[in-house]
Amino acid sequence: MKTGNFFGRSFKLANVAILSAALFISGCAVAPTAEELEATRDECSRFRTPFTTISDERKERIARFAQIGAGVGAVVGQAVARERDQNPIAGALVGALAGAAVGATGGYLSDLQKRSTSTAGLQRAVNGDASRDLRETDRLVTAMTSLNRCRLQQINQVERSVRAGGNRDAATAQIRLIRQKVDIDNRVINAVVGDLTRTRGLYIGALNQSGANTDNFVSSIQQYQPRVISPQQTSLRVDRSQRPRTANAVANLGYAEKELSAGAAAHVQTIDAALDDLNALLI
Repeated sequence: MKTGNFFGRSFKLANVAILSAALFISGCAVAPTAEELEATRDECSRFRTPFTTISDERKERIARFAQIGAGVGAVVGQAVARERDQNPIAGALVGALAGAAVGATGGYLSDLQKRSTSTAGLQRAVNGDASRDLRETDRLVTAMTSLNRCRLQQINQVERSVRAGGNRDAATAQIRLIRQKVDIDNRVINAVVGDLTRTRGLYIGALNQSGANTDNFVSSIQQYQPRVISPQQTSLRVDRSQRPRTANAVANLGYAEKELSAGAAAHVQTIDAALDDLNALLI
């Protein structure tokens, strides 16, 4: 009876550690809640949908892989603790946390091994996953451009009303509302950028485990500086013409990630500048 309770307790604590570790690994910029998204819904919010859909899918994927790693770590931690005559419960906790630290990559490798048993096949699977994410990321850049255009149009509409002698108090209220909506936009975008960075890390980790040399293309990603054209009165545009040419899907995903990040920064700057100019007009 005593032994049964001990193992039952150990199992429960290990599960807690697994969950905590998985949440730690999948932690990121705080995405808006469903209530916040609904409260700020308007004609521009449809351009958020690709971001929220992809972010939810990627968070689930990363958390699942991290939980697999944490589970393996908990089992290994218990075994090691028993061999050393240490507390298996503590071993499970430490093992779960340690497993989660590399668990997303380990869980992803486990998934890959179900799809292919050869090194070449594993690397093809990684590149296939990266190609899918690359297509999604390119769509996100387009969605962000559309969102930027829509918000600028809202701001320009308020400006035209003010210049035509419209109610200035109403304009001030509209500016405040637009800022609230833009804050939610930015949190949606930032959450997806963080998810994308972690996903790319999974792919690079898996390629490293397979024996592939990733140093050159990782360095190339770090050096790439995308060009973003961001005139204030029209929507921003991410210039992809300078993207390095390669057939490496993981490298291309890294370049697209940098383009999305640069575009997100320009989006914030153009919207903030337009709202500040409108505020100045009201003073």
